[in-house]
Amino acid sequence: MTLEKVIDTIYKLNNEDLNTVIDAIKLRRNQIHTQQAQTFKVGDTVSFKGRYGRTETGTVTKVKIKNVVVDTGSVRWNVPGNLLTKGRKVA
Repeated sequence: MTLEKVIDTIYKLNNEDLNTVIDAIKLRRNQIHTQQAQTFKVGDTVSFKGRYGRTETGTVTKVKIKNVVVDTGSVRWNVPGNLLTKGRKVA
């Protein structure tokens, strides 16, 4: 099924079915965040878009279930794993 057909079908759903689709989307997002966060290790250098679209670079200090704590030197960020880009490994 193409994305266009999926969107068209969503517009035809009643409220109960739409809530079921929303729950499925939330569950899939949680799965993706968990999978992505687990690909990082403490000490990895990562980057992400911070507030106001600014690219932040830092070091992973802790890997949680769905999020990764990144220390940029001045601030510690709690970032979902799917928003991080892995850089070179810090020795």
